[in-house]
Amino acid sequence: MRTLYDETAIANRIDEMAQRMTDDLPADFLMAPVLTGAFIFAADLLRALYKHGADPLVDFVQLSSYGGARASSGVVTLLKDFSVDVKGRHVLLVDDVLDTGRSLHFGKGMIEDRGAAAVKTCVLVKKLTGHAEDLRCDYIGFEAGADDFLIGYGMDDDSRKRGVPFIGAP
Repeated sequence: MRTLYDETAIANRIDEMAQRMTDDLPADFLMAPVLTGAFIFAADLLRALYKHGADPLVDFVQLSSYGGARASSGVVTLLKDFSVDVKGRHVLLVDDVLDTGRSLHFGKGMIEDRGAAAVKTCVLVKKLTGHAEDLRCDYIGFEAGADDFLIGYGMDDDSRKRGVPFIGAP
């Protein structure tokens, strides 16, 4: 496995992103991590946000377009819905990887359709590939090649390798 981004680079970038978010977002925003891949990133981002003066409400949503495969099926499925109402809220949708863009596009559209005041998107890694959906991501941690299959730091290979403390590629 090769290391694309080590622990220090990840920590530094998350801190930079958190500072920018606290400058951009209202104090009472809803942070909405997409399970399961974004949970480690979201935890570290939440701590960094708190360090910079933000204390967002947190609720999770679970979306899937992979279903255990290494490539998107093209169909996004809502596996776990929010437990709070997003109507009138400023929402930060947090995901691990922007690849095809389908999951983020679906999640953002769903939140907008439910009457959110605003929706911003944040990803740990944006793959340099042609995205199936036209989606502008507001906060991007890192970039990776179109052919890189990413593992570690919450990202998995069939539910394995999530605990690797860096972002790598086999």
